[in-house]
Amino acid sequence: MSGKYDKILKEILGKSIRVFVRKILGIDAVKITLLDTKMQITNERDADFILKIEERGKAPYISHIEIQSTNYRKMPQRMLLYWLLIGEKYNEYPKQYLFYIGSDPLTMPDHVPEIGDGYKYKIIDFHDIDCEKFINSGKPEEIVISILCNLRGNDVRVMKRLVIQKIRETVADEMLRSKYFRQIQVLSQLKGLDETEDREEEEMLIYDVEKDPFYKRGKMEGELRGERRGELKGLLEGIQLALDIKFGVKGLSLMDKISAVGDLNKLEQIKELIRHSTSVEELENLLN
Repeated sequence: MSGKYDKILKEILGKSIRVFVRKILGIDAVKITLLDTKMQITNERDADFILKIEERGKAPYISHIEIQSTNYRKMPQRMLLYWLLIGEKYNEYPKQYLFYIGSDPLTMPDHVPEIGDGYKYKIIDFHDIDCEKFINSGKPEEIVISILCNLRGNDVRVMKRLVIQKIRETVADEMLRSKYFRQIQVLSQLKGLDETEDREEEEMLIYDVEKDPFYKRGKMEGELRGERRGELKGLLEGIQLALDIKFGVKGLSLMDKISAVGDLNKLEQIKELIRHSTSVEELENLLN
């Protein structure tokens, strides 16, 4: 898995990988254990997911899952390399799966053409998976994933609104809800939705810091003890969470600059900038 979506895809899919094993691969596992994915050669290689799977009545075995959002010409060779490295590291060659979640039709083969069918892995094309498998699960991690599946002829924007609505119905906590909204925003771009946002999408990107529990707690402490420091601390913690939820690691890189601001009125202004900014770059320019 490569490109600008790496981190958030691993974050989203990592929480659902056991669901994938059961619902998509049809493996009735008694136990699934995530294993270390780093393999040291001349250059270190890091696979997406390596699992130890235990099924009823079967010996435990190793599985390797890669997530791919584009048709990469050398993907079969990369999968073969992983197969060899995992076998060397764990003294057992894995069953391999490639999950394709891109917007373009799948064109990658499931083997290395130069060596024929002696080596093969299984490709799971998410275009073939009905979104109904996840959209009505009642679990937010699975609801978010549904936007990657077969949309049954629906427009991506229509499906995105449905997923947003399902999250609103399922997740009561606003902080968690905002995190899932950010994930939906990224995954919808993988399905070919451009970054031009309609009104509902703009609303979904706005995280209200004043409703954050850390902000409320800090403000209450400041009011009860009559201390300015409690309110300042609560506001900074709320801003930090808002940056993390809305922009991730890139947003948190601005905290050193923001923490140096000791004026409550200026921090309130920064809070409003975060609410309405649509990118870290835009926010940084406004701060400067």
